[in-house]
Amino acid sequence: MMAGLYDRMGSIPTAQLRRIAHIWCVVAGTLFLAYLARQLRQGMTDGAGHPFGEDFLNFWSGAHLAVTGQAGIIYDLAAFHAFETGIAGAPIDLYHYSYPPVMWLISAPFGLMPYPLAWAAWQLLGWGAFALAVRRLAPVQWLLIALAVPAVFINAMGGQNGCWTAAIIGWGLILLRERPAVAGMILALFVVKPQLGWLIPLALLAGRQYRALGAFIGTALALTLTTLPLFGIDAWIAYVQQGSLLKSVILEHGDGTWHRMLSIFVLVRHGGAPIPLAYAAQAIASLTVALLVLRVWRREGPTARAKALLVLGVLAGSLYVSDYDCVMALLAGLWLGPQATAGLRGRMVLLLTMPLFAAPLALMSGVALGALALWPALLGAGLQRAPYLADDGLR
Repeated sequence: MMAGLYDRMGSIPTAQLRRIAHIWCVVAGTLFLAYLARQLRQGMTDGAGHPFGEDFLNFWSGAHLAVTGQAGIIYDLAAFHAFETGIAGAPIDLYHYSYPPVMWLISAPFGLMPYPLAWAAWQLLGWGAFALAVRRLAPVQWLLIALAVPAVFINAMGGQNGCWTAAIIGWGLILLRERPAVAGMILALFVVKPQLGWLIPLALLAGRQYRALGAFIGTALALTLTTLPLFGIDAWIAYVQQGSLLKSVILEHGDGTWHRMLSIFVLVRHGGAPIPLAYAAQAIASLTVALLVLRVWRREGPTARAKALLVLGVLAGSLYVSDYDCVMALLAGLWLGPQATAGLRGRMVLLLTMPLFAAPLALMSGVALGALALWPALLGAGLQRAPYLADDGLR
């Protein structure tokens, strides 16, 4: 389905890849349109508790409430739910806002738009920024490659931010050599998803990318401090309190979310292990990821392999990571390039197709096995001895 990437990995003839990719795009597009139509059955819902745009309703509601002076209800579950129900025009399930106040600043332009227009802009602009990053790495067939990756379909269905985060890490790493300060500023946008972004400054430090690291820290601090006069310290206190509640309900006890998640914590927890053991397993996993990524960045700097490994480490080392976050995995595959070993090519194919079957498989088996697709690719990229990966990876 990922035309061009498989071709770069050298396994399936280009013509066959293109046919597969085109067929998939038609199938995915048809399913997406049917899904959207179903979400308009009752008001802007499917009549079964799911709003049009799914999780984008949270992003828009938070931004809209912030720019209209109603930020105080964003972390009030009951008031926030009442507001979202009014927008949807029919009863919906309990949705919640789990992002820090910095997200209100970044997403503010969407909150100024009418909801349907904001949803369309969110989808198109996020995918467009990601697609342009793909173009820098794979100029031939870049449009088809960026459209055919399965995680893009999963992300669009859920109204999530996977394309945006892929664009952020993609452009941040693409610009790292030529414009390090700009790269650091872009990567600092991960302040809105610290569970994914924690590894990035460590990699920059290990790779001696001090200008980028300084820009990263300065931008993250500036964004955070800007929220204080606008929204007050109480907004951050409410965020921490809600985060603690959501950690217990969603992460530790899996209230309807575990089948979408890919962390070692969820894999162990879903298998019936107690919470302390799951945290211990995640700590070991995150430490392993950090040591592997930092070792490569210290030895090689921002090479193609190091960039690919950081992307894979961001996913594999996170406590809270979902199938839609795997849009960025395509960038790792492109950086690894056509000379990766056959085994690594197979692991990347498994990872890139995983978002299509991870959630259904978890619902059928009762165990979230998606993490098992992340780790083979990470270890394969990190342990492979490949001097050809010393170039910057741009084609």
